[in-house]
Amino acid sequence: MPRPEKPLDPFAGPVEQFAFDLRKLREKAGSPGYRELGKLSHYSASTLADAARGQRLPSLAVALAFVRACGGDEEAWERRWRETGEQDAEEPKADSPYVGLKAFTQQDADRFFGRERLVGKLLGKLEHHDTVLVVGASGSGKSSLLQAGLLARKDGELITPSTHRTLPRTEGLLVVDQFEEIFALPHRDEFITELTQREGQTVIGMRADFYGHCARYPDLANAFEDAQVLVGPMTTDELRKAITQPAVEVGCALETGLVARLIADATGEPGVLPHVSHALLETWQRKRGNTLTLTSYHESGGIARAIANTAENAFTSLDERQQAQARQIFLRLVNPGDGTEDTKRHVKRSELAADEVVEHLADARILTVDDDSVEISHEAVIRSWPRLRDWLAEAREDMRVHRRLTAAAADWEAHGRDPGSLYRGVPLAQATGWASREPGALNAAEQAFLDASRAAAEQDLAVEKRRTTNLRRVVALLAALLLVATTATVFAVRAQRQATTERVNALAQKAIADANGLQDRDPGLASQLRLAAYRLTGLPVARDSLLSTFSAPQLTLAKGHKEAASFALFRPDGKVMASAADDKTLILWDFADPHHPTELGRIHAGDDATHNLAFSPDGRTIASAGWDGIIRLFDVSDPRRPVEKARITGHEGQVQAVQFTPDGGTLISSGQDKTIRVWNISGAATLVRTIQAHDDLVHGISLNPAGTTLASASWDGSVKLWDLASGTAISTIDPAPSPGNITSDAAVFHPNGRVLATGADNGDVRLWDITDPRNPVQLSVSTGHTFAVHSLAFSPDGKFLASGGGDTSTRIWDVTDPRDVRLATALTGHTDALWSVAFSPDSRQMVTATSDREIRVLDLANLNYPHHKLTVWRLAYDKRGRYFATVSSDGTIRLWRPDDRHAQEISVLPRLAPDDETLTVDVHPDRDIVFGASMAGNVLWDVSDPERPRELSRTIAGSGPIAGARFSHDGKTLAVSEDSGVVGLWNITDPANPVKTGSFAVPQTYTVWQVEFTEDDRTLVIANGSREVQMWDISNPASPRAHPALRTDDNPDPIRRGGQAGRDEVMSVVIHGNVMAFANMGNSGALYDISDPAQPRQLGLLPNDGGPLQRLAFSPDGTLLAAGTADDLIRVWDVRDARNPQLRAVLHGHTERVWGVAFAPDNRTLATAGADRTVRVWDLDVEATAARVCATTTAHLSTQHWEHYFPGIEPRPLC
Repeated sequence: MPRPEKPLDPFAGPVEQFAFDLRKLREKAGSPGYRELGKLSHYSASTLADAARGQRLPSLAVALAFVRACGGDEEAWERRWRETGEQDAEEPKADSPYVGLKAFTQQDADRFFGRERLVGKLLGKLEHHDTVLVVGASGSGKSSLLQAGLLARKDGELITPSTHRTLPRTEGLLVVDQFEEIFALPHRDEFITELTQREGQTVIGMRADFYGHCARYPDLANAFEDAQVLVGPMTTDELRKAITQPAVEVGCALETGLVARLIADATGEPGVLPHVSHALLETWQRKRGNTLTLTSYHESGGIARAIANTAENAFTSLDERQQAQARQIFLRLVNPGDGTEDTKRHVKRSELAADEVVEHLADARILTVDDDSVEISHEAVIRSWPRLRDWLAEAREDMRVHRRLTAAAADWEAHGRDPGSLYRGVPLAQATGWASREPGALNAAEQAFLDASRAAAEQDLAVEKRRTTNLRRVVALLAALLLVATTATVFAVRAQRQATTERVNALAQKAIADANGLQDRDPGLASQLRLAAYRLTGLPVARDSLLSTFSAPQLTLAKGHKEAASFALFRPDGKVMASAADDKTLILWDFADPHHPTELGRIHAGDDATHNLAFSPDGRTIASAGWDGIIRLFDVSDPRRPVEKARITGHEGQVQAVQFTPDGGTLISSGQDKTIRVWNISGAATLVRTIQAHDDLVHGISLNPAGTTLASASWDGSVKLWDLASGTAISTIDPAPSPGNITSDAAVFHPNGRVLATGADNGDVRLWDITDPRNPVQLSVSTGHTFAVHSLAFSPDGKFLASGGGDTSTRIWDVTDPRDVRLATALTGHTDALWSVAFSPDSRQMVTATSDREIRVLDLANLNYPHHKLTVWRLAYDKRGRYFATVSSDGTIRLWRPDDRHAQEISVLPRLAPDDETLTVDVHPDRDIVFGASMAGNVLWDVSDPERPRELSRTIAGSGPIAGARFSHDGKTLAVSEDSGVVGLWNITDPANPVKTGSFAVPQTYTVWQVEFTEDDRTLVIANGSREVQMWDISNPASPRAHPALRTDDNPDPIRRGGQAGRDEVMSVVIHGNVMAFANMGNSGALYDISDPAQPRQLGLLPNDGGPLQRLAFSPDGTLLAAGTADDLIRVWDVRDARNPQLRAVLHGHTERVWGVAFAPDNRTLATAGADRTVRVWDLDVEATAARVCATTTAHLSTQHWEHYFPGIEPRPLC
């Protein structure tokens, strides 16, 4: 939808001059709208509008498309574009004392300041220890400390795991930086063993979020148990020294205001040092004479945006082909996190094809290149650049396919291109599908492997075709022989059926792949394709795809507008939705069934587009803001017969926004004329007041719930708060560091009236505390949008904030804590700018309106966003199915209600200490009691009212932290295991006064992280990460007795079958009746008869062709066994015949390792959680899932869709 453009000063710089001349060219062409230009140029209207805004030089492809659509001279404009780029570029200063995103090296020791105290501490540790661990968050400065601090003062050798498969032969000091890389490498065990056995001093640098990985290697953990140096945030004095001293050393000065601003922006921010260093380097590039100024700092984007700006500018200066190559390069250079943040990946140059793009990005200091390798300069780029974060979010599953393809290609080469190593079946289909979606993503080795796999598949197919042809010939011959006519007929029918079945199966598998690609754009069609594939074939892959349908948010499309949609909102009762568009219509939709909106009435809303709508509080009137300058009021008491009842004029130019007061008697409007107007509409509309509000167009207004305070957002860059009764200004908010360069598009009040959200055209979303409206205080800033934020909306329950922007995305933010806003999900299915977001009154749906003409309704029931901040380790279900509990590394235990097949958070158990770390949780089998263990203490909680947990006791304790816990089946005993290897037994008959009845020490040094009772509560089974399962007779708790341990590495029928050799450490153990199941790290699992715990007998092995099994759970009736896996999946087996378990389902939805699984009492509902921080609920009943698809989408595929996806197959009913 067109927007009036801000004036440009052509003398402000070469980019502004270029944009100014583009606008002149458009004027000469008759001033066509950007939408019309988009149709001619095949670029979106928002992309073309951005090219003429003067904020950045557009890519050459976009600039020439703009010129071509306006009939300009492309050759002349290409010269102009290149000249502008040269004028705008500045030569980097070779004498900069700041290193930017690179770590300080030994050669930079003379400009490394602020860490003197920490360097001294590290050197002191080395005087008394041979192995020292330097640990800290990403961006805390570990690498710089090791190189410019330690190695500049003490001789030694520096390596990283990705560049050294084995350790160098040196007896001197060895520094292993970026040690976290080792956990993603196949040779990690050998490397760590060699490291722990070497002689000489060793210093290891590692990210703190990988600390838990070291516990898997006891020798490693023991080596640095008492020798650790924590790299924390710099103090204010240290930060000031790091900022100012390098400039002083080269004779330069910093403005006092700049130093103060840098310290203020950096204080309290995690991982901020690379941002500070890069912002200083960018400020240096813009310094005035010999002084670094605050103005230059703001121009760089400051700490918050300097890295993102540099990366974005480097990217947008590439042409379209090179941008596609750049995306592939960055995706190759990132390792997706597994319960940790994403990390950079060290890659050989031979793996990357686009040398000129690599060099370009290296020149921009975003990549670091040496003779034979490439890596991202710092992980801060991954965290800070929204475009890269979006790529990673969109491509996680594709990245996994790509990583497996890379490994398979290498394995194929290593085995002399053995045909047996080639892809076939589903892996080939996945890799081919991904490669077709990402042209140019494959390197030469991968392309060769995939080509060979395709050729082999085609050869197999040709053989199969010849076989089928021969069969048909035989059938024809037999048919000609009368003596065997009957036999021939049977044979022909069988052959024909087989051929038909194979064809239908192939089409079904292709439809499933197509459904995955359609999920963001048309999830209804995607669900129907999955259901059709299952109905046609019943294939396991179709079943799994159908069961996984609701792991993603479900969208409904309301189609009816013929041009760009501009606005959509719900009536206050939620039963009707209204939408407006550039086609000059307003449509009222029946929303009684949110999955099937139907048109009720259509209104001609004027002679120009409608920008904004508002329902009166009683829902009987709707107001429209017209670009023709008219406000129209419609009586929609009967939405099937809407009637225009008033027109209000007074604004000069376009009306931008309208809103009713809570009593419905007053209407507020804002416009292009920079004013806010207040109208009395209780009778004939009369103007009450005109407020000369801003220096530019007033784009958005919002009234607080009490109806007393009004917020306005303007293109002059400011947001203002007004006293509605008097029309006087209360305060002004500048929602950006440099408000003069920013336009504000949106402002909206939180339902509590104490928080205001603002959105600006730089993509920022900010929250403000306006408890005192005279002194607004910024609470948080959220980045991610790459273009203007046009619309904001809080959910009525106050949990979410939705933002929509010109980058075509909708972002939903968790604002439960407005100081710590987290992205819940980013929706990218739209193809053009988004103008409006709104929630339904019950907060269960969200509607968006965009320039691609679509009104989309998102069902928030399946919004599986990260409720926890870090990995969720365990999950325990109430045996009556009313709630379940989760425990996470973020220090919280949360209670959940399974509501309509999704998890509804009930409460968070109170923390025992601010920085507490929670360890384990379990739920009592009969009573509303939850046990939670943390570093600060262990508590039995009364959760009879789950919304208000009450502490019962803290008596349970041991000599160390408790890693595992389980209630006995009779509910009288609680077994707890300490990380020291001691297991304690407590009588909890009186939960307010637990009594310790016994304890025993497990004869290994491993942490006991899981304990399980047998059905009779007389035996305790233990998993502790060793290669054995231990069983203890606890019939006399005061004198526990060990049974012989069950070894997993000397079994006559190896448990490693199909797994990874040598990875027999037990990860999980569960029991139902007399059957015990366990899983190990080598991908394998087994079932044992433990009716005699002293002599367990193997029953069967769990078939698993995927990743290692992390956690197991039996269904209450013992017929199903579920496992969370390391490859992000949930596998479910039918174990009614324990000697022959059958894979029943594979569920897709989690994006990282799955650590928690638990069944509900109904045996069909499964709750899961893991490293992606989400909590999900699954329905394992295929027919129930099919019925839900039928209820939430169209009950059948259209004839056109059926013929497209299933050609030659007779359509059949799906529901």
